[in-house]
Amino acid sequence: MKKNIRKLHESFLHAFRGLGLCIHGERNFRVHMVAAFYVTVFALLGRASAEQAALLCICFGLTMGAELMNTAIERLCDRQASGYDGFVRNAKDIAAAGVFVCAAACVAVGVCVFLAGGVLLTALQYIFAHLWIAMVLVVTVPVALWFIFYYGRIQ
Repeated sequence: MKKNIRKLHESFLHAFRGLGLCIHGERNFRVHMVAAFYVTVFALLGRASAEQAALLCICFGLTMGAELMNTAIERLCDRQASGYDGFVRNAKDIAAAGVFVCAAACVAVGVCVFLAGGVLLTALQYIFAHLWIAMVLVVTVPVALWFIFYYGRIQ
């Protein structure tokens, strides 16, 4: 039993290591993280319902999971191919298309939640009533841009 617990613990450690590798090395994953952060902030400020929040969480998980799988496929392909290989290119393009399909579906869900559900209007009304929140959000934008474009470059 103790051996099984250790293996489970190690599985989590390996999963978190993989997540860290993706955060550090993949700009697109950081884009998804930043988008999820701002969507979450606006969902909270717009008083999204529990059902709407659950849909958004599913979207975050699907898109980031697809990006993790895409990264794994790309790294394996890069490792195996010694030069240009049309099959490898197609595999990588198909994996990228999987991320795109997930992200597009998430945009559709976001439109339904934020526009049709009225969450965006509620969030904007709250922000305009509390301008300090708008200032905090504006200050976070350069930090988010640094995280997206420069975080992985620092050694």
